[in-house]
Amino acid sequence: MKTSIELKELRSDIISQLENIKDVASTEKRDLTEDENNQVDGLLTEVDNLDTKIERAEKMETIKRNSAVVSGVETKKVEKEVRNYSFQDALRQAATGRVEGLVKEMDQEARNESRYTGQSYKGIGIPSSILTRAEIATSAGSATDVMAWTDQLEANLVLASAGANFYSGINDMKFPVFSSINSGFVAETGGSAPATNGTATSVTLSPSKMISIVNVSAEAMIQNPSLEAALRRNMAQSVAATLESALLDTADVTSAPNSIFADAATGPTGAFSAANAIEMESTLLGNNVDLQGARMAYLMDADAYAKIKTEAQVSGVSAAYDLRDKTVNGYFAFVSSAVAANGTASKDHVLMGDFSKVHIAQFGGIDVLYDPYTNGGIGIPRYVLTSLVGGDAVQNDTAFVQLTEA
Repeated sequence: MKTSIELKELRSDIISQLENIKDVASTEKRDLTEDENNQVDGLLTEVDNLDTKIERAEKMETIKRNSAVVSGVETKKVEKEVRNYSFQDALRQAATGRVEGLVKEMDQEARNESRYTGQSYKGIGIPSSILTRAEIATSAGSATDVMAWTDQLEANLVLASAGANFYSGINDMKFPVFSSINSGFVAETGGSAPATNGTATSVTLSPSKMISIVNVSAEAMIQNPSLEAALRRNMAQSVAATLESALLDTADVTSAPNSIFADAATGPTGAFSAANAIEMESTLLGNNVDLQGARMAYLMDADAYAKIKTEAQVSGVSAAYDLRDKTVNGYFAFVSSAVAANGTASKDHVLMGDFSKVHIAQFGGIDVLYDPYTNGGIGIPRYVLTSLVGGDAVQNDTAFVQLTEA
């Protein structure tokens, strides 16, 4: 979860975008165009959302500060210990089999936590309290500021940049879905209710088990104190890439969360172009999706990006792709190799929709298991890191539309 300061920085960036739009129109001595007005409306909505988040974050930070005052020295001591937790120490102790000190304490916390997450530990457990906290990792007498692992994970998710919601350290979550709410006129007397009733269902965000393999020599574990930050960073990148490859594939992946791309409404089947972008937006309008929502965006593979950007350069004034703002028809556009990773090569794949409907989560802690046998022949042991992640979209078949080039 971002701090109030981080949220205020995001708000400041959006205000700068609004001012830039206004300055451009003022310099050119004209009113805002329709696209600019739409963009301004979306950014203002995002400012309102951030204001709510800032207020919530400030309240939580106040509660935390007050709690720390009540707990006194003991709270400060615990926080200091947790901030000094090292992934590198956990891996080193997993290799020796001697679990002690803070690593042992946190292993027990992870096992206590597993009663709620259903997670089983075969090696050393790293609890969610460690994963969600920024730390000062110490190793071989040196200290390194390390960003919270869950924050690193979120930062590597293109879906989060597009507007998806990210949660950490949670259990199963349910999100309500109203398929319809039916209304109708009735006579003042003797009238009857609408013939059909509105229905409400729910989408459950459940964990899927993900395995990450880390090959590292004993010498590197001992001699390289800077391994801590690299270990956290690379694992976050790997987990994010694997999760998004499943969520954005052209078909569901076995044992992984369902693909948002595969379940989206079917759109155009040609190459990505300005005309096909408008057709995708029209499809969403037909599904009653609010295209002025703050988290409407395009997400595409590299082939589609090359097509729409080239068309923008050729078309000139009314180009669909804005080179300065990196938008398509005024909507933010993101590029990722995870989009249709197993789709047909050299074919365009694009997802467009309301990314506020997407929910991504990291559940519980991480299990660290030492495996000296698989790579024993080359003398480099491996570590098997197990984490629980998940993702899904509410009203996926109406809130999103896909383009898959035939």
